[in-house]
Amino acid sequence: MTTDNAARQPKGIPVGGQFAVTAHAEPELSLTAPKVTSRGRTTNVTLPDGTVATRTSKSKEYSHAIVLSPEIPELVIANREAQIAGAQAAITAREEALKDPKFTKKRRFNDDRDPDLDYKGEQVYYGFEYNLKSADGKTILETMRGNSKGDTQGCYDPETFDYDVKKLGRVVPQLKLHTLELINQAKETIAAAEKDIEAVKNGTYKLGGYGVPAWSSRLDLAQKAANQYAGWTRRATVTPVDQ
Repeated sequence: MTTDNAARQPKGIPVGGQFAVTAHAEPELSLTAPKVTSRGRTTNVTLPDGTVATRTSKSKEYSHAIVLSPEIPELVIANREAQIAGAQAAITAREEALKDPKFTKKRRFNDDRDPDLDYKGEQVYYGFEYNLKSADGKTILETMRGNSKGDTQGCYDPETFDYDVKKLGRVVPQLKLHTLELINQAKETIAAAEKDIEAVKNGTYKLGGYGVPAWSSRLDLAQKAANQYAGWTRRATVTPVDQ
């Protein structure tokens, strides 16, 4: 007896296949769909770049393929510009908040349990939420959990920002360090996005190739899957299989 270890797919969207495409090594071969092989029915689709993607199934006859395009340069630039704008806004909000920090404290459980002890009577550090609010006091920017006395489990090193999940510390200083680390991460996001934009403009950015992440035996399900696979920088189209 054999065991089928194939990955389960979301209900209603028969997704499968391989991203990798195979070169059409035998031009004289007449493509038909489906072609019955020892493994099952093999379906083919010719991609816009001339390569052929295949999908073999023992139980389904696929009629449509979802084809992903390479990344589109204009969309890559627009996506990275949006990342930069979002990161800059995050940096500005957090830097302003840290000039005159406003912290709030809220108990997470509204019952009679001891917020600082678990059922074994051991110390816990998640009964309260400590929040850093924006400079205008209207928005919660960052959150850290601790106990009623302001202790938290998990600490950042103030010099290296290395995080140690086992160490105990004070919530408010740690919340500040956590915010500074997120500012640093936002700056890295900006630098990476600017690098990608420059690479797109000078032609060194790798846009990738065409691929087929999913196949379907129904047109409506194929269109639904295409909507899910389409990304910020790539387009997904539904293509009939080769006949």
